Amino acid sequence: MRLVAVALVTPVLLALAELAVLLGVAHFLGLGWALLILLATSAVGVVLVSRVGPRAWRRFRGALNEGRPPGAEATNGLLALAAAALIAFPGYLSDVVGALLLIPPVRNLAARGMQAAAERRLSPDVAGQVFGPRTVRVRQHRHETADTEAPLEGDIVEPR
Repeated sequence: MRLVAVALVTPVLLALAELAVLLGVAHFLGLGWALLILLATSAVGVVLVSRVGPRAWRRFRGALNEGRPPGAEATNGLLALAAAALIAFPGYLSDVVGALLLIPPVRNLAARGMQAAAERRLSPDVAGQVFGPRTVRVRQHRHETADTEAPLEGDIVEPR
């Protein structure tokens, strides 16, 4: 129930935020300039989508053909495509988020977050196939040693 409420409320809040920013920019620059900027950034976004999408697909297929795990290429390509789509979507906030995702260090940071989230949801075998070998940190916990001479309580069940 909570997830459904968030899924319904979030787009409404984002639309209201985009509208508020549009009104602020229109008040500052004028409505004509504000709409012209939106139109120009949307056109740039459409061009980016047409360039980024095929490039991401080629890199993904190249990784598969070379036998490398495709996870990094897929994540990076999806984020680049999402950045272009956000710029194509009319709105100043989406343009800013899309432009930030076009910056390689920001995109790499977001890709690491996406990869970590995907790895938590995937089994270790699948995560290794998708993202390559994992580095595992082993921590040693200091437990108090149990007294091996103490009797254990319980019932003995004979096998049938």
